[in-house]
Amino acid sequence: MTKYLCYMRHGATELNVADAWQGRADSPLTELGRRQAAEAGDHIRESALEFDHIYCSPRGRVVETLQAALPEIVARGAFEFDLGLLEMSFGEADGMLHAADDPKSPYFNLFEKIGGDSESRVEVRICEAAERFMAADDAHDVLVVSHGTCGRIFRNHWAENARVEAPRHLANCSLYTYEFDEATRGFSLVDIFEPASATNPEDFIAAPAVRARSPRNAQ
Repeated sequence: MTKYLCYMRHGATELNVADAWQGRADSPLTELGRRQAAEAGDHIRESALEFDHIYCSPRGRVVETLQAALPEIVARGAFEFDLGLLEMSFGEADGMLHAADDPKSPYFNLFEKIGGDSESRVEVRICEAAERFMAADDAHDVLVVSHGTCGRIFRNHWAENARVEAPRHLANCSLYTYEFDEATRGFSLVDIFEPASATNPEDFIAAPAVRARSPRNAQ
């Protein structure tokens, strides 16, 4: 039997709008973020998608996204937190505003020097979590609600298997559907949905202003 994992990024947050490194820092959804989540929830219901399991990063912005998208799921407590879905930590840069000379992804091990994660560490963590979710006998359709960088790393890990072309960034509240091959334990990206109100990092780049120090120069 074919199995599917649907990966959903959280909605736009106050730190997104501020154009900041979010990482393990947290901030609430904006009104736009709640609307994005509601649109994603409408898509799930209109597509008659039903999930055997729903897994969620424990960060508040992710829980708030699930609440806005599928309030009935949260009301029943029909989801599980999983630490494997936590966002990549940017160390001392978490919560800091971006600077003009900030590095672009991929970040490799840049953030380890300031107490953050390497991309390879996140890659192992998210891939192990996804395979663990799909290994359950009763897991045929699984929803994961998580973060942007974590989702990009997972997508890129399985890029050679992709059947659809993906944009550089995972838009807020986008849904990436992967087919899972039980024989090879591999994932293939087969569908992408983006809400009409979806946003990307470029949408939140502020006009020139006083910026926090770049993580490139953090001590």
